[in-house]
Amino acid sequence: MNYPKRLIEVDLPIKRISAHARREKGIRHGHISTLHIWWARRPLAACRAVILASLWPDPADPACPVDFLNAARQAMQAWTTHEQQILLSPESRRRFDGARKNPALFDDPVELRGALLDFIADFSNWDNSRDSTYLATSRGLTQVAHESLGGVPGTRPLVLDPFAGGGSLPLEALRVGADAFASDLNPIPVLLNKVVLEYIPKFGQRLADEANKWGTWLKQEATKKCAEFYPADPDGAKPIAYLWARTIQCEGPGCGAVIPLMNQTLISRRRGVGVKLIVKDRSIAVDVRTALPVSEFGPGTVRNGKVTCPVCQFMLVAAKKRGYLARKDGGE
Repeated sequence: MNYPKRLIEVDLPIKRISAHARREKGIRHGHISTLHIWWARRPLAACRAVILASLWPDPADPACPVDFLNAARQAMQAWTTHEQQILLSPESRRRFDGARKNPALFDDPVELRGALLDFIADFSNWDNSRDSTYLATSRGLTQVAHESLGGVPGTRPLVLDPFAGGGSLPLEALRVGADAFASDLNPIPVLLNKVVLEYIPKFGQRLADEANKWGTWLKQEATKKCAEFYPADPDGAKPIAYLWARTIQCEGPGCGAVIPLMNQTLISRRRGVGVKLIVKDRSIAVDVRTALPVSEFGPGTVRNGKVTCPVCQFMLVAAKKRGYLARKDGGE
């Protein structure tokens, strides 16, 4: 069989897909990233677009199967109705509005290719990822493409990801109507992918209920066993974490303050969270502040291997090779 080029070999609306991928970073409800934080997780928007563009043939290729051409033309023509067009972005609506006025527009394979790429760009939007109309169109064309390219009728195309990691590609393969085979050497992504690809489709809400049940039990047990390590504050508030730092005693004349070794006081620049070092009676108190401008937080006590005492401004120099601090005059 003379296989045609796939859409990804011809064109891809990268700018529009990238915009949806950037926006996706702030989404939490229903997103796979809420299941587990994983390094270098691929954006679902990009994965969804790449998989569809890899599975669908290019209508403008002379070797494109007639069955897919007819199915794609019919599917895209269905999006020219008013009810469907309101789901499209303004960039895509122009082409589909033209096809509504001129039904023969999508007889042109190049225009049909453009319509498929517009659909892929809009389907990259997280807001459309669970829309039944988008899902039906993508799954229908994926199945027709598979069978028209020689796939056994009734089977689905297989997407293989040998280094699946957080599972973005396998998840999106299932979303668009393909089967997925995922593997990884790390047992954590293996478990993540089993949950996403096998357990959730099989058990659904029952799995969510059990996860909530045992997660609550684990939290209660951990609270009991760790209570002694997280004593309540005088006002009754319960800390959930501690900031830890080594300390040294200042060797400045008549000082002796205990200095926390911190190379910076800012914890979160975006949220304005940081540590304020408060000097009182030759002692240094540490106070965590929130929602403050970055300029409100002073410098840390350590910089370039030197420690500056916030009380008396005496500077101690690190003797790196020996692993302890020495005064400027060489005293130990």
